[in-house]
Amino acid sequence: MKVLAFGEILFDVDVKKNEKKLGGAPMNFCSHLSKLGAEGYILSSVGKDELGEESLQTAEKFNVNKKYIILNEKSTGVCNVTYHGSEPDYDLSRIGAYDNICVSDGMLEEMKKENFDVLYFGTLAQRENESKNSLLKVLENVSFGKVFCDMNLRQHYYSDEVLTFSLQKTDILKINRDEFCFLKENGFCNSVKSLCEKYNIEKVLLTLDKDGAELYDAEEDKTYFSAGVKTEEVSSVGAGDSMCACFLYNYLRCEPLQVCLDRANIMGAYVVSKKDAIPDYTEELISKVK
Repeated sequence: MKVLAFGEILFDVDVKKNEKKLGGAPMNFCSHLSKLGAEGYILSSVGKDELGEESLQTAEKFNVNKKYIILNEKSTGVCNVTYHGSEPDYDLSRIGAYDNICVSDGMLEEMKKENFDVLYFGTLAQRENESKNSLLKVLENVSFGKVFCDMNLRQHYYSDEVLTFSLQKTDILKINRDEFCFLKENGFCNSVKSLCEKYNIEKVLLTLDKDGAELYDAEEDKTYFSAGVKTEEVSSVGAGDSMCACFLYNYLRCEPLQVCLDRANIMGAYVVSKKDAIPDYTEELISKVK
């Protein structure tokens, strides 16, 4: 089971506590996927700086394959995080190395040999042309069993063009409740079913915060529901990324879709109850999610 995640590696900086932790949705996703037992690769870029070196060390710690992490002259990405209760607010105004992911022809040839099962991507790493064009190169030149998009709308760093492109390239889409409302309000769809019909999407994983999650399967025209798991909320940073990883891990193992959804929901609730986006797993958790 091999998955390639394209996109941002950055450090989340808690402004109030002045603490920094490695993050970015693709990095969190890859780390959880690797902890579950899959082979997680990340295609990204970091700077030739202290944070870049720390990024590489942390990737190694979580068994994320770093062969496609590119060094460039930009600074490693940083995101300032403030909180409203347990809900994070992200400031991504600074351009970072992940905005300049440059894929060489040699890297593309190497990726073709990997036989990846899935490509994962989001919208944030498409805000600058260099990285956006590199994603297009990968999609056009490398074969994947499925393409998974975690929309991850952040601030104003997306456009109708980016959203349309992302939806058109996606087999499995993950969105949260606010993102779904945004898509409806801006004419992309009237319902989850119409979203699948319009963009030829196979499945939509819709997260509903404390209310759980839904999965719509267009092939069966069927909606699955998993109720919220009661837990003490500490931080929601990384919860959605962990859900994506857990769902995909079980999906690639051909588990029933209801099982995939239930396990992803349990994983997300566990991460919400922890301070870290990539916390240690307990034996009890492992027994419930794989």
